Order: sequence, then C-alpha cells, then structure tokens
Amino acid sequence: MNSREQKRAGKRVADTGAINLLKLVAFLTILLPAIAFGVLASTSYDRYMQDAQQRLETRADLAQQHARRVFASFDLAAAQTSELLLEYPDERILQEGPELSAKLARLGRGLPEVEDIWVLDRAGRPILTGAQTPAPWQFDFSDRAYFTAQLEPGMGTYVSERMVGRLRPVEIFELSYRRPAPAGQFRGVIGVSGDPRFFERFYESLIGEDIAAIGLVRGDGSVLARVPRLHEPAKLPPSSRLLTSIAERPAGGAYREASPLDGIERIAAYKRLEHLPVYVVVAQNVPQIIAQWRNAMAQHLYFGLPATFAMFLISMAAVRQAQEQSKTTQALREEAQRRAFAEEALRQANKLEAVGRLTGGVAHDFNNLLQVMVGRLARIQKAAARQTAPVLRDVEAMEFAIDRAATLTHRLLAFSRQQPLRVEVVDVNKLISDMVELMRQTVGEEVEVRTVYATGLWSVTIDANQLENALLNITSNARDAMNAYGRMTIETVNSYLDDSYVRNHPEMQPGPYVCIAITDTGHGISRDVIAKIFEPFFTTKPIGQGTGLGLSMVYGFVRQSGGHVAVYSEEGQGTTVRLYLPRYVGSVVETPVVDTAATSELRGSGLILVVEDEDEVRSLIVDTLADLGYATVAASDAHEGLQMLDRNPGVELLLTDVGLPGGMNGRQLGDAALMRRPGLPVVYMTGYARNAFMQQGRLEASVELLTKPFTRKALAAKIRETLARSNVET
Repeated sequence: MNSREQKRAGKRVADTGAINLLKLVAFLTILLPAIAFGVLASTSYDRYMQDAQQRLETRADLAQQHARRVFASFDLAAAQTSELLLEYPDERILQEGPELSAKLARLGRGLPEVEDIWVLDRAGRPILTGAQTPAPWQFDFSDRAYFTAQLEPGMGTYVSERMVGRLRPVEIFELSYRRPAPAGQFRGVIGVSGDPRFFERFYESLIGEDIAAIGLVRGDGSVLARVPRLHEPAKLPPSSRLLTSIAERPAGGAYREASPLDGIERIAAYKRLEHLPVYVVVAQNVPQIIAQWRNAMAQHLYFGLPATFAMFLISMAAVRQAQEQSKTTQALREEAQRRAFAEEALRQANKLEAVGRLTGGVAHDFNNLLQVMVGRLARIQKAAARQTAPVLRDVEAMEFAIDRAATLTHRLLAFSRQQPLRVEVVDVNKLISDMVELMRQTVGEEVEVRTVYATGLWSVTIDANQLENALLNITSNARDAMNAYGRMTIETVNSYLDDSYVRNHPEMQPGPYVCIAITDTGHGISRDVIAKIFEPFFTTKPIGQGTGLGLSMVYGFVRQSGGHVAVYSEEGQGTTVRLYLPRYVGSVVETPVVDTAATSELRGSGLILVVEDEDEVRSLIVDTLADLGYATVAASDAHEGLQMLDRNPGVELLLTDVGLPGGMNGRQLGDAALMRRPGLPVVYMTGYARNAFMQQGRLEASVELLTKPFTRKALAAKIRETLARSNVET
C-alpha cells in the first residue's frame, strides 16, 4: 500500500471515529434526557404522594378537632344529666318524669349533635329520656353492649357501634356512662345518643378535589359515620391496613390500601381522639393522585426543550427545587407552630362554647329557683330565731347548700365569659394589701406569706370583687399543693409583652400589662396536668373536695377582662401562676359617694313597681319589700308593667327582671319607662345577662344590676343606694 492509500485509510478511520462520536453524541442526546425524565418522574411521583399525605394529615387534624368538640359536648351533656340526678333515687325519677324529661329535652335541643339522652336503671330499663314521657319502660336494653360494658367498674366512656334505635327508627351510636353511686355500686347507665348525620354533614363540606372519603371509626373497625355514606352499618376486617396501622401507631399515622368497603385504592391519614378508641380517617383516591401526576408529566413532555438544553434546565430545576424545598420546609415548620397554637386556642374555645351553651340555657331558671329559696329561707330564719337551736342549724345548713349552688352557677358563667363584670379603675397593690390578711387565714398559720410590691405600678380597669375571688382561688390551690406548710409569695410588676411572646399566644395583643405572680413551694404540677388545669370540671382533688371550676373561673374571668393566665411549674419545685391584666391609660374619675350612714337598717318608704314573670320570685320580692317598708305594685310582663306605670304616677323606682316573656325584655322595658318618666331609677335583676347589658364582656357603667340569687340585705341596700343616688343627681 502506497502512501496515498495509507492516507486514505487513515482518513476513513478518522471519519469512522468522528461518525461514531457523532452517533454517540446523538445517542446521548436521547439517553440523557430520557434518564433525567425518568428520575424526575420518580421523584415527582414520590412528591405527589407525600404532598397528598401532608394534605390528608392537615384535614385529619381539622376533622379531629371537630370530633373533639362534639364528643366534649356528649361528655358535658352526660355530666349535666349526672349532676341533675345525683341525689335522685329511681323511684323519684319515675315520679318526677315529665319535669325531668323536659329538662333533658331542653338540654338536647341546645346540642344538635345529640339525638337523645337516656337514663337506665340497674336492670337496663329506661326510667327517663328526653324524647318521650313517660319513659318507655317496656323496652329492655340490658342486652346492649353499651349497657353490659358499664357493669365493669372503671369502664369510663363507652362508644357503641352504629345501630338503628329501638324507640325511633333512626341510625345512632350510643355513648354510655356509669351512673355515680356510693361504694362502687352499680345504679345504672346514662346514655347519650349521637347523630352520625351531624358528622356526615360536616364531612360533606370537606369533600373536594383533594379529599375523596372521610370517616369516623372505632378502634375495632366499626364505622360510626362516613362520607360517601354507606347503605348499612359496616365494620372493617381485622386484616385491614387501618387496624394493623392502629396496632403499630395508636395515636395516628398514614397508610395505603384498597378499601375493604368499596375496593378503591386510597392513601389515608388517621388521628385518634384523646381517651377514646375512636379515630377520624381522611382518604384520597390513589388513581386520582396518579392522574394528576400523569397530567403533570405529560405537560413536561409536551413542553420539553431540545436535548442539548435539557440537562441545563434539569440542573437549574434541581437548584430551584432545593431552594423551594428549603423554603417549603421552613414554611411548614412555621405553619406547624402556628397550627399548634391555633389548635390549643380552638380546644379552649370549643370547651368554652360547650360549657356556655349548657350553662347559659339553665342559668336563668336555676338562679330564679335559688332566688326563691334564698328569700324564703331568710324569712324562715327570721321566724326561727325564736325557736330551738336544731331548727337554726337546719336553716344554716340549707343556707350553706344554697350558697354552694349559687357559687357553682357563677363559676360556670365566669368560665364561659358570661358573668357580668362591673369594672372600675383598681390599684392592684392596694387591693392585694387589703386582702393579705384574708390570704393568710386561707393558707393557715404554717404557711409564710410574702408580698413584693412594684414601685409605680400601673392601674388596671377590672371587676375588683372578681379579681379578689380569683386570687383567693389561686391561694386555695397553693395551700393544697403545700399541704398547709411552706411559703407563698405574691409579687406585682409592670410588664410589656412584645410580639415574640404574643406570637405564642394568639389571643393576646402586644402592649403594657400589670402582672400579678403567685408562687408557692408546693409539690408542683406535671406537664400533662398543666395542659388540663383550666378545663371545666377537671380536678386532681378527691371526689367531694372540689368542683373542678376554680381555675376555670380564673381563666374565664381574666380572658373576659382582656388578660392572660400563664402557669409555670416543675414537679417538686413549686408553681407560679401569673395573671397579666391590661394597663389602664387615662385619668381616674372620682365616683360621687352617696351617704347612706343614716339608713343603716336599710328600710325605706315609697312606691316600687316590680316586674317579674316567675310567680314565686315576684311574690317573694313583693313580701320582702313590704317587710322593708315599701309599697308595691306588681306585673308579670313588660306590657303589663308599662300599664301599671301609667296608672300609678307615684312610682318612685322600677325593679324588673331582664328575661321577660311577650317580646319585650327587661332592658327594653327600662328604656320605654324612661321615655315616659325621665329620671326614673331602674334596678334590673338577672341570673344570666350575657346580651342585655354586656359591652365586650363588661357591664355598662350606668346599669344598676342585682345578680340572682341575692339576699334581702343586698336588695334593700341596692334600692336605698339607687334612690339616694337619684336624689343626689336631681
């Protein structure tokens, strides 16, 4: 081969190498984008599944909060029923069936999630129900699981399967509670019938593009409520992924399976309700998630760039993805923190709402009954003063019981922020100084009481009497924590709560506050107990030694006053309770003082118009005013009251209840009376004044109000004070 042929052969080899290199480049331009697309598709698929799971967990949190609120209403309904019937034997319940049934019906009407409330005797027969009177004695519920479960002491709350009711053919599930009895005896069961449709209506509002199914399921797989709805009660098999996941992670988690109920493959998240084997389950159809992922991948293919530019875009996309993931992770952390605070606020609000609905509906009637008892007892006590000592002891025992009942009602209203507050500018240092001796008597001689007063302490606007009650409640708890031996320190200080503190307490506003700190050297409080100390009816004291409403009242009162309560404690190291009260900014206006020293007996004269719809209460007030020297005219509603006012021009004062029938309440009556008789003194009576006189939870300054039940002395003093103030002003 000559040199020319050698050159040609060399050139062919070079050309072949160049062609092969070009083929390789061409192949790589196809292979590399394909590999990149495969990686992108795989990671995108995982991300779609993870995003779907995160959305499901968020919705599961929302469904869990809803279920917590509803089951709290069930528990409170049972607690109210138990409190109502605590001293009632079965024979008396049957005897007073219509009246007690009406009370249960009123309680049930205030709770749309409750289908009915039952009381069963020890044999499983109904002796009281809110839906029917007399109770359907012919029915026997002793074979129901929710009855037999309560035969075991300490069962607690039992949640039944979904079933069709025997009295009415509607689907329900039953919550049963053991009726309280001495020495662990079995007296029967209190049953609260839950309405599955209440849950399903709420779940329907959550169903959408990202949510395909929501359910409420017992720990054994029994379905209590579900959307899409089932045609008949259903129960998951023990081999289902939900039940096996619950066995591994009882508090909550996620799983993926083809549903045993309809065969659709879903990814689901579940959360357990506290202290109950009940779970909320939120699911999304896997085929729908895959369809969304495929659509996204199709768009990538359709709008893909040339292979030579694909690698660059992929690398840039990776950088952007990392940056977005970092931002997303940070945003998720912040969102999780905000959600945790919001969940805590929602939990308190839900309990407040539940207690408010239960207490507000019965407070007026209950306080009217107490008013009659207080008034009549005062008259009995006056007559019994000339009788034997045992009679006086019986009267004193009745008076003590009435005081406890009135205190319980006031604490319930205080917790639900429905207690009328009469605010004034208060020097906190002086208030504490005036009551230190009372605190020392409360904690006992073996407890050292120290006070540390801040110099230049700001003033606050607050109901001084309620603040004193709150401090005494905290003092009482400190005494119990120290077993009547130790040291309690009360300290005041000016504080400014900034944005960083308020961020963790979204119900507050940043700004200046007066802080009252009460510190004891007691045994301290564990973390799990601290989370519950402001819950209504929660107490660590033995049965009979506490209602569980003391600190609840403190919390409700301080929140109603625009403040905040914080508790710091370690087991064995004592406890500090801090009350933050908003600073008052403004000048102090001196209130004119009416001299009533010359009227120490609180008797008087003149004509008073009494308007009260309860016959017993009206009769009692008229008799009491007559004993005090006043003449009276009386009316049972606002329209009759205006007629009596027109017929009796000598009326010097209007004394009216707030809750009146006939379309005109006491406040409207007072306004109408002042239109006819400008300057006429008006005194209002109420056991529940949430809407009539409240401005941001506080009592209007111009309102003269007597809160039921009140004593003869309180009535006399209020009338003399109001008449005297009216004379001073005129």
